Amino acid sequence: MSYKKQKILFCMYLYIFLVNLYMLPACRSSNLEILKGSENPLSNTIVLPFRDNLNFEFLGKPKPQDLLQIEPQLPIKLTEKIKVVVRPILPVFYQINTATLKGHVFGLGDLNPQFYFSSTVQKTFSIGFGPAFAFPTATNSQIGTGKVSAGPAIVFAAMPKNWVLGFYANNLWSFAGSRNRPSVNVFNLSGFVYYNLSNDWFLASTPGIAANWKISGSEQWIVPVGGGIGRLFKINNQYIAASIQYFYNALVPSSIKTKWSLRFSLDFVFPEKDPFFLPF
Repeated sequence: MSYKKQKILFCMYLYIFLVNLYMLPACRSSNLEILKGSENPLSNTIVLPFRDNLNFEFLGKPKPQDLLQIEPQLPIKLTEKIKVVVRPILPVFYQINTATLKGHVFGLGDLNPQFYFSSTVQKTFSIGFGPAFAFPTATNSQIGTGKVSAGPAIVFAAMPKNWVLGFYANNLWSFAGSRNRPSVNVFNLSGFVYYNLSNDWFLASTPGIAANWKISGSEQWIVPVGGGIGRLFKINNQYIAASIQYFYNALVPSSIKTKWSLRFSLDFVFPEKDPFFLPF
């Protein structure tokens, strides 16, 4: 798909997205805290995000790769001062068959659970540490590593005024799994910058940076740059934050070739005064 066609497609998606969001009833202005809670990964808010990524010209082919990531954010209170935020990420792929470059592959990718232990959240910033894992749950070898991996993880979030910004970061090394598959040594950095406007609208930039340390030079990096717009709304009693973002890959391996990506996000928000409590 040419850049001109991608631009036209993006404008169409953006127009439809904004028109539909504008027609939905606005939440009350006091719901700024609910919106910030959904954006802060260490808040007491339970969030169920669905992030659909269209990666254009994947492997140089006209049809994009469609990657849906389901990323629950589940805070669990361990004591009065300590909690753990569980973030199990499950990817779902629909892409061209990489072995034959014909037909398509559809299925689940590797499950990537992350655990962040954090003390009482401060008013302006919070930080959490813990382990991250990857398990070979992929339904097709083309969309999974075939390895069991683990490594350290960190998350940081700051909330000055209408801003919510920070990052997730982890590095995974494989230690078990199929002997016929290459070992894993990958770094992931997911940044997030939100600026909350009036009437529950917000600006967002949530790029996912990745590095494969098994490859040398610039070929090891995927570095997207971009952002978009979103809005918090309410259907019956359910809060939902919807957003659309457009990214350009400043660095990307020549074998992948994707330069432009379009992301739709639907985050189901369940604001709670206290997270789940485990009495031990």
